[in-house]
Amino acid sequence: MPRFIQVLLYLICFSDPVDFSRVVCVSKQINEFIYDIGAQSHLVARDLTSIYPSEITKLPSVGYHRALSAEGITSMHPSVLLTDGNVGPETVLDQLRKVGIPVVTLPPGSSLDSAELLMTDLGHRFGRTAAADSVVARWKAGMNAVFADTARWAGKPRPRVLVMHFGQLGNTYLGVTGQGPATQIIRWAGGVNAIDTTGNMQRLTPEIIARSAPDIILATDVGFDRVGSVDAFRKLPGVDLTPAGKNGQIYRIDETEVMYFGPRTPATVRKFEKIFHP
Repeated sequence: MPRFIQVLLYLICFSDPVDFSRVVCVSKQINEFIYDIGAQSHLVARDLTSIYPSEITKLPSVGYHRALSAEGITSMHPSVLLTDGNVGPETVLDQLRKVGIPVVTLPPGSSLDSAELLMTDLGHRFGRTAAADSVVARWKAGMNAVFADTARWAGKPRPRVLVMHFGQLGNTYLGVTGQGPATQIIRWAGGVNAIDTTGNMQRLTPEIIARSAPDIILATDVGFDRVGSVDAFRKLPGVDLTPAGKNGQIYRIDETEVMYFGPRTPATVRKFEKIFHP
């Protein structure tokens, strides 16, 4: 996107007159960014999946972000509900608007540039412009160092990596696919996504897991913890037939490390480099 268009959209965003003094935020990414810029005193509640940084778990939860209730949110007397758009049901949002609680949607950054603009946007909304600028500057420096090092993987074997995420709404394992943050982070760390399909998620069956033949499995926290250990995870149907399962190359990660870009992304790339290329 041309820079002048980014700036225009940026100015439009900042014209929003909404009161951000008491915020119920139901987005992992936005909540983390709010803490990054030191604006967490404005938060009065979170959604169930917003667990980073750990201090946020001291806040009341209004439930799973795709299965919210109007009563749970209104009981917190918020001045605004803040979301990245991955929220529901729509009837609940309509109820909130009817009782005078605005719903503000800030799309998650689908690229590094747009994620950095989201951070800048939040800095303005919460009166933390300097803090946001400082965070973005460090973030850019970290990514520039990552980009300078990616040449090392040229011509070298790249392990096939499967990110297995447990979908709490459907109570099933999902493969993180597409060209989103997870695939990009895996690529920067010298790997390749074992599932090369469009879309962001694919429901996993034992057949799909076995056919993807990952050398390494990155299991996000909720799904891994349901099973309890690497030894138990490698015995899951389909996983047991993969090189990763046979060799015990299964690693627990936080879903927040791969579901969106953020200031921790450079550190996540370095972490995965050590796993992919010990």
